[in-house]
Amino acid sequence: VGANYMFSEKSGVFARVNEGSKMPFFDDFRDNFDAYTGGEDLIKEISQFELGYKSAQDNFDLYATLYMNETKGDTFVAVPGGPVQVQTTESKGIELDFNYFTDFGLSVNLNATIQDAEITESADGNNGNDVMRQPGWQIRVTPSYDFELDDDMYGTLYGTVSAVDDRWGDNENTVPLEGYTKVDLGVILNVTDELKMQLAVSNLTDKDGVTEGDIRVTSSQNARYILPRTVDFS
Repeated sequence: VGANYMFSEKSGVFARVNEGSKMPFFDDFRDNFDAYTGGEDLIKEISQFELGYKSAQDNFDLYATLYMNETKGDTFVAVPGGPVQVQTTESKGIELDFNYFTDFGLSVNLNATIQDAEITESADGNNGNDVMRQPGWQIRVTPSYDFELDDDMYGTLYGTVSAVDDRWGDNENTVPLEGYTKVDLGVILNVTDELKMQLAVSNLTDKDGVTEGDIRVTSSQNARYILPRTVDFS
C-alpha cells in the first residue's frame, strides 16, 4: 500500500507499507532440518514501513526515506548440521540519495544509509545485539566530470569514495569488524562511435578492509577481505 502527495511540480512526499513472506529453499531445509522437523515452518515474515521526501530541481535531485522493517523467523546456522538460531530482527534508519549537476560537465552523487539493526527476539540470548555484518552507517560519494577533446572525442573522469562503519561478525557481537574507506578512480574515453576505452583503478590507496569474519570459528583470524589495488583496462 502506497500514497504519494506532490505539493509542487518538483517535490513531494510519499509513504509505503509492505508485508510479505520469504518461502524456504533447499539450503533452508538442509541446514535447518532439525528445526523444521521440530515444528519451525521456516517461513520468514517481513514487514516494512517507509516515509519519504523527494525533490527534482533544475540542477539537483534529492530522495530521503525514513524506514523501519521487521523480519520474523529469521534463521541462521553457522555450520550445516549445527544448532539453528531462530530470531526476530528489526532495522530502522534513513536512506539518502542526492545528485547535483552543473552546466560545465561536473556532477556529484551522494548515497548514504544510517541505520540501527537489532535482534529483538532470540532464544540464544542475543536480544538487544546488533545484527551481524550490518554497519551503523555507510556512505558513497561519486563525483564525475564529462569533457570533450578534438576530433569529436569525449570522455568521463570519475571517482568514488566509499566508507563503511564498524560491524560485528556474529550475532553474539564478539567478533568486531573494523570500518574502512575505499577510493576508486577511472576514466572512460569515447574515441569514435565504434571505439570506447576505459581505465579503472579500484582501491587506489590499497586499503585493507574486511566484509565478514569466520562465523564457524569466531576466534579464527580468517576473514573475507576487499580486493587490494586493482587496475583494469578494457
